[in-house]
Amino acid sequence: MIKSNPPINPGPLRRHQLQAEADKETTDPSKRMKKILLSLVFLTGSFAVLAQNKKIKPNIILIMTDDQGYGDFGFTGNPYIKTPNIDKLAGRSVRLTNYHNSPVCAPTRASLLTGRYAQRTGVHDTYNNGAIMAAEEITIAEILAKNGYKTGIAGKWHLGDNYPFRASDQGFQYSLVHGGGGIGQPGDHIANFTRPDSSYFNSVLSENNKLVYPKGYCSDIFTDAAIKFLRDNSGNPFFLYLSFNAPHTPLQLPGKYEEQYKNLKFDSAFDQDPAKPWSEMTTADKENARKVYGMVTNIDDNIGRLLTELKTRKLEENTIVIFLTDNGNQQLRYNGGFRGLKTSVYEGGTLVPFLISGAGLPENKEVDALVAHVDIMPTILEAAGIPFPKEIQTDGQSVLQLLSGKQNTNERLFYNSWNRGWPEPYRNAAIYQGDFKLAAVNASEDISSFGLFNLKSDPFEKENLVEQNPVLANKLKQKLDSVFTDISKSPHLSVRRIAVGTKYENPVTLTRQDLGGVGVKDWEGESAFGTWTVQVKTEGSYDFKLISIKPVPAGTRALVRLGQIQRSKVADGKEQHVSLTNIYLKPGNYDIESWFENGNKTTGPYYLEVFKRP
Repeated sequence: MIKSNPPINPGPLRRHQLQAEADKETTDPSKRMKKILLSLVFLTGSFAVLAQNKKIKPNIILIMTDDQGYGDFGFTGNPYIKTPNIDKLAGRSVRLTNYHNSPVCAPTRASLLTGRYAQRTGVHDTYNNGAIMAAEEITIAEILAKNGYKTGIAGKWHLGDNYPFRASDQGFQYSLVHGGGGIGQPGDHIANFTRPDSSYFNSVLSENNKLVYPKGYCSDIFTDAAIKFLRDNSGNPFFLYLSFNAPHTPLQLPGKYEEQYKNLKFDSAFDQDPAKPWSEMTTADKENARKVYGMVTNIDDNIGRLLTELKTRKLEENTIVIFLTDNGNQQLRYNGGFRGLKTSVYEGGTLVPFLISGAGLPENKEVDALVAHVDIMPTILEAAGIPFPKEIQTDGQSVLQLLSGKQNTNERLFYNSWNRGWPEPYRNAAIYQGDFKLAAVNASEDISSFGLFNLKSDPFEKENLVEQNPVLANKLKQKLDSVFTDISKSPHLSVRRIAVGTKYENPVTLTRQDLGGVGVKDWEGESAFGTWTVQVKTEGSYDFKLISIKPVPAGTRALVRLGQIQRSKVADGKEQHVSLTNIYLKPGNYDIESWFENGNKTTGPYYLEVFKRP
């Protein structure tokens, strides 16, 4: 192991061609500012080159799973699940035992990659036009790419599927990703969405923004891509983000992994202890747990393959390996006893395992300091010897010295929140400081509606201390209010607009992932309605294709409306789509509505394809 971790040289200025051209094309002042900030990042790092030009940059592998809870590992006390590779990794890692993500996936990903609270980046939901990160945000991938790293992502992106919000637009030189928030969701490719019983197999994916049709199980495919990226870039410093979409629903897995847990009954004293929440697992919960455990064991095997490749190429000592999950478990099962599940700001929704090893970090050490997703970008940059850009307003802090045992714990403040739609102050929010946490879950202005917990003495949040300590509760409430007010002023907390009429993506496929409005709740059904918010970049004629998942009945009128511009056409009943062609549009912002009318029945398309004519 390397015994010290001095600043590392930034490398020469690099940026993949697509983003460079996009920066040249745009006249948006905020995007020009992003380019300036990235240039400052490079220039700042260049000064470090003069003093550290013989140091070796650490490789960075960031592995994250989806909806895998705190208890879904052997090393966290699960007596049934088989995770030997992750358990072994935990044994040689620094283990953060008080690490927190957001309660759901897209906000976690935004904070992890930017070092900022998700709402500041524009990400405030998981769909409904709320999971698109502002293109102006500067990601860890962009900064590392500017400093000589090769950057790649395989798996789940969930921060925007269209230009200029794609992974390739946000610093990843290589990308193999699915669409929307999950394979088989209506935000994913139609071929996956229309196979609800097998979408995790032979999934249609996007590789560097081109559709590909790999064969096999999704987690295996993403790992194959990660290993290939590692092999192709083993001679360069690299940042690899392996972002599994499993074990998120739908709970699909290869037969051999399902077979391993088919006889698990959940009928031991461990399972039936009435003091434990998992004792209330239903028959459905138990079936779900068997499948999740199989999916997790498959992930464990894949992580074992990746780590073996790292060892074979003699890259272990100079590679930082980070493993975590994005939030708590969705279904009821063993989770260590923590209160709540995914979506909740209680510990069961946000407290997840975090492992970090390699490049001079201590082995087999536990750190109980409060650490969060917003700290990871500053920590990685310090480990790489790249100064954190002062121009970026971060909500995090580097914890590298803390992990190395060179710094004591401080009583930092951490804010966490999420609710459907736009942010609300007391619907599902929490603030941490020291040993205490104030939780607002469906609360009002009245402090008695909050929960105050001493997490050191009460990690399972069973004893509400609000009445015993109203002074502390009110102080924390004031801090929560202050952070909420500050976040609410964020310029990126606004509607994102997908660009149409550019050379970077034509046609543009709009999905229900980014369909916004109160009528989107039935987003998997035919009655979902809303608006797609776009920005037309180029004046000219456009074609609109309204796409359903079954033939549009003859006589059905298909309509599209952009403000005062409306066109329609009657379907002939032969296709699953109807095209409205040659609609002239000027540059500007448009809110697109689209629907089908058939007698008294009105339905919405599942996808809307927009094509700029030559």
